Amino acid sequence: MTSGEITRCTRTTILMAVAVVSLFFWHARAYAQGDTQQIIDDAAKALGGRENILEARTLVLEGGGNQLEPEQGLRWDEIGVVGAPLQIRDYKRTYDLTNGRIRTEMTQQREYIEFQGEGAIHQAQCLDGNVAFNVAENGKASRVFGQGQVEERRVEYLRHPLTLVRAALEPAAKLSNIRTQGNERLVDLTIGKIKLTAAFDSATKLPTRVIQMVDNPTLGDTAIETSFSDYKEVGGLMLPTRFTTKEDQFGTADIRIRRQAVNVDIGDLAAPPDVASATPPAPPQSSPAPAKEIAKGIWFVTGTTHHSLLVEFSDHMMLVEAPNVERTLAVMAKAKELRPNKPVTVLVMTHHHGDHTGGVRTAAAMGVTQVIAQKSNLELLNEMFKRPHTINPDLFSKTPSAKTPKITAIDDEGVVKDGTMTVNLYHLLENSHADSQLVIYFPQSRIFSEVDDYSPGDARYIIPGEPFGHAPWNQNLLANINYRKLQVDYIAPLHGELVPYSQFLENAITMTLEPEGDQANK
Repeated sequence: MTSGEITRCTRTTILMAVAVVSLFFWHARAYAQGDTQQIIDDAAKALGGRENILEARTLVLEGGGNQLEPEQGLRWDEIGVVGAPLQIRDYKRTYDLTNGRIRTEMTQQREYIEFQGEGAIHQAQCLDGNVAFNVAENGKASRVFGQGQVEERRVEYLRHPLTLVRAALEPAAKLSNIRTQGNERLVDLTIGKIKLTAAFDSATKLPTRVIQMVDNPTLGDTAIETSFSDYKEVGGLMLPTRFTTKEDQFGTADIRIRRQAVNVDIGDLAAPPDVASATPPAPPQSSPAPAKEIAKGIWFVTGTTHHSLLVEFSDHMMLVEAPNVERTLAVMAKAKELRPNKPVTVLVMTHHHGDHTGGVRTAAAMGVTQVIAQKSNLELLNEMFKRPHTINPDLFSKTPSAKTPKITAIDDEGVVKDGTMTVNLYHLLENSHADSQLVIYFPQSRIFSEVDDYSPGDARYIIPGEPFGHAPWNQNLLANINYRKLQVDYIAPLHGELVPYSQFLENAITMTLEPEGDQANK
């Protein structure tokens, strides 16, 4: 055989091999696509049939349950106390399936006694196409703008087996990545710009849960999962009567449906014309950060509802509170303006609540090398710096030189000082708002700082019967100050206004906090 014949033979062999491989992958892809579609078809049949699903015009759910706020609970490191509980009453969710509209109504009542003065909060959240709007108790509707509002409510629309499978049956839906986990079959769904994962029981074929990956400013890529259970037949369709939701590993809601109906009159869920035609407000200007030096080397930085402190040491600065990305960027810039030659290298994180931790990674990306927090926040901080942020990469993940800072855990008390400044840190004891709080005391200037427990001048906390904030937390704060035997002249709250200590005393009732067991010796 000549060299030319060998070359032709080799080329033919290669082409045949490529053809065989291509055919294999084509068949595999076709099989996978068919298998994926079969999951949806099986689910549609289990729910009552494709025809019944597509012909359903309306759906109404009524019930109640409980809701938890994991980022506003007592602690982050103990599953049993992660959520601030809310009772859900008068729950009603109405779907216009023909037009893709939804209205969710409920009455929320916080169960903590500290919140009883706020009373029940009724809300109605609606979606009509690309218009997100709310309806007040007086019936007035107002459009809601803001990043992700429409998509967030569209995902809520899809957190029901009927709407989920109905959307998956549409030709535009994209299905991929079929897989098995335990007794479930999972498939990824892309519906417009929304990406979800749906799970189905391998035996009954019914939908069991739906999962969405979202960006959490503190913890990065986070799964929100709603599970469906206790199915019952309603109008020829099998529908769940229990919805349980969790965010990451923490439960956030448990809703029981007592009554539901299909194809009943629901009225008009369309957005009113004036709401649909409303224009978004002007974009906010850059976050202001006015700084007032309230004592030598201590600046009270305000500008929004969430404040910070900047504290000057001999060769560096300390930041107290990095609540969110915007505020952290603004306050760090202010520190550079105030003391260009003293970098901010230390951050005090007051507690674990989400509106007080969103800027911690940003501060680390900008040069903070040490984070100080109460010890119950240690697990949260470790998770914060190891979790990926791929959905919405933040400054820390985009900064090659950014390093995980040293984490200093304070148990009962601690001190940070040098020749020019002393900062005492104390665990706020027996506080029902958050058992993870550090309060800050400057002995040289006799200034005391805290957050959330006393917020003078903050309109968000001025409620009927308690014009100066939540009385039980005020009392707890006073008890802690007395227990620590602190001499205070001013309070610099991280919500509200700088006030003389005498004003705080007028708003609080004296209590005595006695040490229990070894509480005082932690």
